[in-house]
Amino acid sequence: MSPAAFSNIRRSLRRRGAKRQRRISAILRGYTHRDRTGPTLGELSQAFDSRAYGAFFILLGGLNLVPLPPGASLLFGIPLMLFALQLAIGRHRLWLPGRVHRIRLSADTLGMGMRKIGPTLRWIERLARHRYWPEPEWVLLVAVGWFCFLMAALVALPFPLTNMAPGVAIALAGVAITARDGLWLIASILLGVASVAVLGGVYGAAALAVMQIF
Repeated sequence: MSPAAFSNIRRSLRRRGAKRQRRISAILRGYTHRDRTGPTLGELSQAFDSRAYGAFFILLGGLNLVPLPPGASLLFGIPLMLFALQLAIGRHRLWLPGRVHRIRLSADTLGMGMRKIGPTLRWIERLARHRYWPEPEWVLLVAVGWFCFLMAALVALPFPLTNMAPGVAIALAGVAITARDGLWLIASILLGVASVAVLGGVYGAAALAVMQIF
């Protein structure tokens, strides 16, 4: 993806922003109010349109705050890794494989997630705005993609309570790239670095304990 192509995307997003796009929280809340089955990822991608990367980071990252059975975070981690990898290699439009396109989110899970993250997300969206966004943008988006890929790999680990902080870091990165807000991007990176340090200490201590036993 060339720098010129990313610049064109940015101008397109700005033009769309002038039309007062619905907030991500409003789009998600709309699905929870409908008396029907939950949306597929393909339906959500169509609703999010050009903001699909940021919106899916917000949704799938934020859902890690919802209490889930052990190993369920893998269902969020793998799609997040796929999406983040596409951003990391410079793909400006999100592509969903057929099977991922047809994945349907439970209406109950989506509703529970919005009750958990909805108020905070709406507060963050009101605060987020275009500021302190480094240039060239295409380099920054590639770096954010690799950062989110690492966080998504941590989310996918099948261990309890290890997915929450990386998931929130991804959600904040989603807010940052949707609004082009450098401050929220810094918050995402700080939380991601802290989660890596904490999880590294936890796993290191566990490995050391196992080695001492044997």
